[in-house]
Amino acid sequence: MSILQLSPHQKAEFLEAARLAGYWFVNTQNTPARPWGPVCPRDSADLGRFLEKTCPARDYRLTAGVWLQGITLAGLADLVNAPVLDKHLYRDAIDLGTRFLRSLQCFDVRWPRAIGGFHEVRPGEAYSAPRDAATGAMGLIALHRHTGQAEYLDRAIRFAEWYSTHGSDADGYPWDDFDLAKGEGVSRLRGDWQAGGGLVYYQLFKLTGDSRWKVALGRVLDVLEKICATAPGTDTAYDFHGNCILSVGNDDFATTVLLAGHQVFGKKSYLDLAAKRLRAEIARQAPNGAFPGYGGTFVTALELLEALDFAEAGVQVLPADELVKPLMAAATFGLSLQERTSPDRFMLGGVYGQSNYGTARDIVHSRDANYALQLWLRLAGHRAAAYTTLGWAK
Repeated sequence: MSILQLSPHQKAEFLEAARLAGYWFVNTQNTPARPWGPVCPRDSADLGRFLEKTCPARDYRLTAGVWLQGITLAGLADLVNAPVLDKHLYRDAIDLGTRFLRSLQCFDVRWPRAIGGFHEVRPGEAYSAPRDAATGAMGLIALHRHTGQAEYLDRAIRFAEWYSTHGSDADGYPWDDFDLAKGEGVSRLRGDWQAGGGLVYYQLFKLTGDSRWKVALGRVLDVLEKICATAPGTDTAYDFHGNCILSVGNDDFATTVLLAGHQVFGKKSYLDLAAKRLRAEIARQAPNGAFPGYGGTFVTALELLEALDFAEAGVQVLPADELVKPLMAAATFGLSLQERTSPDRFMLGGVYGQSNYGTARDIVHSRDANYALQLWLRLAGHRAAAYTTLGWAK
């Protein structure tokens, strides 16, 4: 990106950080060569699964569900196209990880209102969080781009057919929770963070030209605009964003969906709302560059970078000089969250997370590692397609 004018050294630092994050995913994946425990993974449904997080002080690890499996595969698929070492490791991880992601998609004929959706964590379980499932479908789209295989696009379309009907309410906005066996959804608190799943519709519309996905995206945006216009400003950065109406720090790419909406519909109101949301986030930035919320530093940085890409394309969300300083401060602080010295395979390359403003270093979390990988690849000048509306198809 010419506006940023990063030096070769800066680009190299971001690329190396991305490479190390890739190693963390490889090193913590459940494989025959590196199993999690004494049970041979060839006999386990966890073959190819990645980790969600590791907490060394508590000797505790949690395995990834559909959204982390999907976004990890998307990141690794782009990482293998960057000039990094040992690409075969990432390719092997993609092959095994794809097996597990496929096992989570529901095609159980006993549950007709669940066909195309995703089981949340374990194959066959009845619970689904539709917004999480949308990121799993983004992984399928990334696999289609990576391999050219029609199966992954077909699976993503089958998901979108479920997501836009049974997986969403009467307004076309995704349910918070869905019982696949009963075919019933519920929304405990309909918040802005749910809108990020609309990126699936945007990507499918760009790939296929099918107007169904344009309509589905428009319905999500209609609800998001109403939420932003009427919701009280009572949420907190110290809570999971799923418990908020308006998010602080990590909005799960709701602002990015507004930019996608502008690309599809050309409505200036989407740009105006995105600008308002970005300015609200910039006002919360700490002097060291950190943003609030779990994963908020990387999510906000990615959305600032997307707005900067728009500026370079001649579309102003915010003036470029309002974006560069907070973006680079966040990106620089984000590098400090990566573990680069531990020889422990469950730590090296991982990114510390689940801490407001990144103030603690007790949990290495896949959320932060994945969002960081997306950010670092783009800053290094390479494609990271999951959370961009302009460059995903490059």
